[in-house]
Parts: sequence; C-alpha cells; structure tokens
Amino acid sequence: MVRGADRYLLGILGLSLLLNSWHLTWGLPNGNHSWAADAIGPVTALGVARRTFGAWNSGWFYFKYPPAWPLIMVLSFLPYLSLLYLSGGWTRPSSQYPYGFADPAQTLFVLAMTGRVVAVCFGVALVALTYGIALRLFDRLTARWSAFLTATSYPLVYYAHTTNLDISYCGWLILALYAAIAASRSTRPLPWAALGAAAAMALATKEQGFAFLLPLPFLAWVARARVAGWASVLGRSTWVMFAAGLAMLLLANNALFNPMGFVGRIAYLLGHPLAGVSARLAPVEFSAWKGAKEWIYLAQLWDGLESSFGAVLLALVGLGAVAIWRRPGAAAWLLLPVAAQYYLSLRGLELIALRYLLPVVVIGCILAAVPLAALWRAARTPLARRVGASLLVGVGGLSLARAVELDWLLQSDSRYHAEAWMADNLPPGARVEVYQKPAFVPRLRVPVVGTHVPLAERSVLGIATRRPDAIVTSSASHKSITHRWAADWRETRDMLEAEPVAEVFLAALQGGTLPYRVAVTFQQTPRVLRHRITSLAPEIRIYVRTE
Repeated sequence: MVRGADRYLLGILGLSLLLNSWHLTWGLPNGNHSWAADAIGPVTALGVARRTFGAWNSGWFYFKYPPAWPLIMVLSFLPYLSLLYLSGGWTRPSSQYPYGFADPAQTLFVLAMTGRVVAVCFGVALVALTYGIALRLFDRLTARWSAFLTATSYPLVYYAHTTNLDISYCGWLILALYAAIAASRSTRPLPWAALGAAAAMALATKEQGFAFLLPLPFLAWVARARVAGWASVLGRSTWVMFAAGLAMLLLANNALFNPMGFVGRIAYLLGHPLAGVSARLAPVEFSAWKGAKEWIYLAQLWDGLESSFGAVLLALVGLGAVAIWRRPGAAAWLLLPVAAQYYLSLRGLELIALRYLLPVVVIGCILAAVPLAALWRAARTPLARRVGASLLVGVGGLSLARAVELDWLLQSDSRYHAEAWMADNLPPGARVEVYQKPAFVPRLRVPVVGTHVPLAERSVLGIATRRPDAIVTSSASHKSITHRWAADWRETRDMLEAEPVAEVFLAALQGGTLPYRVAVTFQQTPRVLRHRITSLAPEIRIYVRTE
C-alpha cells in the first residue's frame, strides 16, 4: 500500500468500481444502439472520427455534441480494432453494415463494452476528486463522506454504466474545480496547466459547462492575490493556464485539422442555421429574467435534486449549504460555480433534465458530507457517539441502498422480461411493430421480426394494411409515438410537433377500437428511488392481434 494512502478511500473506490461495473452489459448486445438515451454508439463514435478527420478543413461537425467524448471512445477502441485488422476480422472498413467486420455483432458488443469501461473509470475518478476537494477545503472525515456519497449517488452510478458523455463531462468539470483549488495555493505551473486543460476538455465534451468554469480562474486569482499580491495574477502561472487551455481546446475539437468545422459548430450553437445542415436547432435561449418561467425552472431543479438525493440526503445538502458559510472560502468554491451553472447555463435550456445536474449533484455530495462529519465530531460522550454512529450508519445505508437499487433496476430491466415473453409466446417469424427509438423498447431479435414504423405511417389505415402480429410500446418517451422534433423551436415555441393521424391511431390502440388487445405489461417498482432518467425502468406494454 502506498504510504499515506487513506484506507477508507481505497475501500470507497473499490465500492465505486463494484457499483459502476455491476451488470455493465445492460441492454447489450444491441448493435450500435443502447438502452441509454443519447448514448454514443460504437459506429457513431467511429463515424465522428472518420468525418472530422476525413479531409482537411472539410467544415463537417457533429451537430449533437463536440467531438471529445467520441474521440476518447475511439482511442479506447484502437487496440482491439488493430488486433481485428491484423487478424483479418476487420477488412475494408465501411459506413454500411456490417462495417467491414467479419463478426459485426460480437465486434460491436466488445466496442460498446470498451466504451462503458472508460465511463466506469471516469465514475471512479469522480469519487477520488470529490475526496481531494473536500480534503483541501475541510478535513479527512468530510472527504471520506464526500467520496462515499459520490460513490453511491444513483445518477452517477447510472451514467457510469453508459457511453453517454455526461459522466466524462462531469469528470472534467470536477477536475477543473480541483485543479483551481490546488492552483490557488501554488505558483507551480502544473495545477494551473491542469485547470486550463481540464476546462478545455469539459468544453470540448459538452459546451454546457462553460458557466460552471467561469468563476474558477477568478477564485484562484483572488486567493493568490491575498497571499502574493495582485501582481502575481499576471505571472507565468496564468499564461500557462491560458496556453494549456487553448492548446487542449483546439486539439480536442480537431480545430487544427478542421477549423471550419469548429467555427461551424459555434455558429450552430448560437442559433444561426447553416446551409447544408438539416439538424434541428437546439432549444437554447438566455434571458436575464424569464418571468413566470423562472418558477418552472426552479421546480425542475428541485425535482431533479430531490430525485438524486431523496428527502433525507437533500435536507443534509441544504444544511451543509448553510453551515458552509462559516468558511467563506469553501462556500465560494462550491456554491459560485453551481450558481453560475444554473443561472447562465441551465436556465437557457427548455428543460432541466437530470443528467444536466450531474455537476450540481457532485457538489451536493460534498455539501451533505459537511453536517455528517460535524455530527461525528460533536459527539463527545459514549452515548452521543452511539447515537451519532447510528444516525451515520442509517444515512450511509440509505445512500448505498439507492445505488444498489439502481443496479437492480438495470439487472432486472422490464425489457428483458418482455423479450423473454415474446420468445415464448409469439410464433417464429411473428411481425412486431415499434414506434419509439431502440433506447426505449426491447431488442427485437429472432424468433420475431421487428419493424420500426416511420411517423407518417402510424395510422389506423396503415395498421389495417400491415396487420402486424404484435405491437410494443414503452412508457419512456411516449410522446415520440405521435410527435416529431420541431425543426426550429423558435417558430412554434415548442420542441415537439404533433402528427394528427398518429394521434388518432394511438388513441384507437389504447381505447381498444383496433383489433389488438393488451396481452401483458411489464414494469419495475423501485422502493427507495424516485428516478428521473428517461430510459431507466420503463413500462413495456405488448399488444397482440385479436383477429
């Protein structure tokens, strides 16, 4: 064991690794798809790398996200892909199935698992970073509790199971925070370079984090100025931070090889439609005050945080946010980035989804650790120690139970049961229709024949013509059965557009006026979680033809 290593931290890191890795095969194999909404599939990551490096200054950009996370995934794929190429398992790479793979199903499974292992590493690293932040701002006991609460936070455990970019994005933001705290106490170039590089990687993963990053250099400069004067702010350390940040930003966005692609993505984010780009504009709009909508944002924020922590832990977060003001420096480090993220970034969105709150959740874990550590330090008598230990064990057990239940939801997903039911109860070759993305429905594999029906063909007449043997619907993203994304939300002030014919069809299906009945419904009922993750534990309903 390394001298000076905290054995409690090593144990917590081991727990984090176990929780993040349990049933890591959730929903796999599934080709390039995943049950995690908005996850980056292996072929998608390879496609981003091919297109962004395909030609000098092509101007191409991935409209959905910056390229950093797909490129990290591809880097993790390289050893396996090299082995396949040398052994003949990957010849004549192509953008069309089977993509040049001799065994595409097995290859895509291994690549998807490789990407998830990288996400697990980011999840475990987050635990270590929260420990380091709390240790620098408070003490070792608070650091241990911060690490434990982070390791058992169900949103973080969930996203460590997926190839969504959110766990890496959160990791880069928290690394930038840690580096900024370290830089504020040092003139050495390393922490300042780490601050610039981590901030650049966060922006190259998801630009949404810009607001969280804004206060960090200013907080570091103020702290250095108190020790060495304001002249130190313009010293070598600051220039090292800017140089490392700029270099990493250009490198991670591939702006050196494809500068017009980098510029094009910035223009797209600013709401300027580009010729040849048919992607819908993101619903982003900032205003200093949005009237009654401010209460909607606060309600969404509360809903996400209450889901992430539960009532007990959220009360501790609030208590910690109040108690922390006894240490104004620590309060500034933890609360200013969160406040900036909410006001400048999250409020600019149409909806504050839970995954947008991951950095706030991490800070909340540190805040909740403050009163827990204070409770133990305040227990001086044997009776007080016993009472305090009981309370701490209860809180720790509750947090752990929430993470364990998350893993149980993954392992016993309702879609597994739906797949088994169809295999046992539908005849070989049965035609099954779905109307939602693969992220929300069971995998349609042999012996059934699955078909995704386009929105324009979801009609009473269409179903009478096609006469499928079964129809499968999911409670997740249920509106996508009858709605499409608006091409330009600014025209309708709504992200979705309804298809009237599809609405009539769905009403008829649910109302029993079509020759289909509900054969079986599969759902999971969590006991300690009130989760707000779209593709987690959906209710699956299977209709069969009655004629």
